[in-house]
Amino acid sequence: MATAPAWASTYGLLALRDAVIFAVFALSYDLLWGKARTLTLGHGAFFGLGAYGLAITNTAFGIGSAGGIVAGILFAAALAAVVGYFLIFAGVRLHFLAIITIAVLLIVGQVINSWSALTGGDVGILGIPGLRFSIMGVDADLSGETASYYFALTFLVVALLSVWALCRGNYGMILNAIGMNEFRARALGYNTSLYILIVFVGSAALAGMSGAIFAATTGVVAPDLFSPLLSTQVILWVAIGGRGTLIGPVFATIALSRLQQEISSYSTSLWPFIAGVLFLALVLGAPEGLPGLVARFRRTSRANNVKLEVRHE
Repeated sequence: MATAPAWASTYGLLALRDAVIFAVFALSYDLLWGKARTLTLGHGAFFGLGAYGLAITNTAFGIGSAGGIVAGILFAAALAAVVGYFLIFAGVRLHFLAIITIAVLLIVGQVINSWSALTGGDVGILGIPGLRFSIMGVDADLSGETASYYFALTFLVVALLSVWALCRGNYGMILNAIGMNEFRARALGYNTSLYILIVFVGSAALAGMSGAIFAATTGVVAPDLFSPLLSTQVILWVAIGGRGTLIGPVFATIALSRLQQEISSYSTSLWPFIAGVLFLALVLGAPEGLPGLVARFRRTSRANNVKLEVRHE
């Protein structure tokens, strides 16, 4: 991937850049669903808020890229903190939490669509300035295709290493224990609601940051960022890549995003059907994702080899 600018076309490089940003979005969801075992159906709200946070601060208030990214993170984290506090500390879990989060997604999308004076309504916000930073008095223009691609790739690597380090530490082990059995973790004295709220807000902040960078690199945001399709797709990406593996959803997202981009160039209505078929096949045939399918195949092959050895003896 580091050599992509050398061989990819302009369209291919931009499409790969967008896929890399979506991979960070999937990583944020894997932290929540894969590690904390907390399923939500409205994670796209945080990505969309991050995108609109940067777009609004850039175009309406003239704030630069760095401030816009911070605004996107704060928008997403604030929503997660408010929603998460009232739901998680009230003991809302499992499918109840999932249903309420998709309701939150639809409400936020409606607000964005209705507040046309600030958000552009149905049209969205166009002409968002590209990534530009000022570091110690030196201006860095990262709005070009190659520069923005390497920025997105660096963002992915840093995010992946940070989440991996977090999950390897004490907090990650406690989070895994809560995900495996929250009642047992609570009996051991852990404030499970607080731990879940922290990861909920943290994953939202990372999703918001990826949304902000997506807005800055593409130059446009639209209300369809709040459609249920994006929130459904991130579940598909994480599920196929293997939830809780971190690296699996990253590769799955990049591959499936590129597939979606290629299919959508021929037919915009075909991808939702294909995504639905993939999701159904995943649920029925490989609920643990591709890593689980490979592990099952290895176990079956090993068992067959043992049977053959026994017969030969």
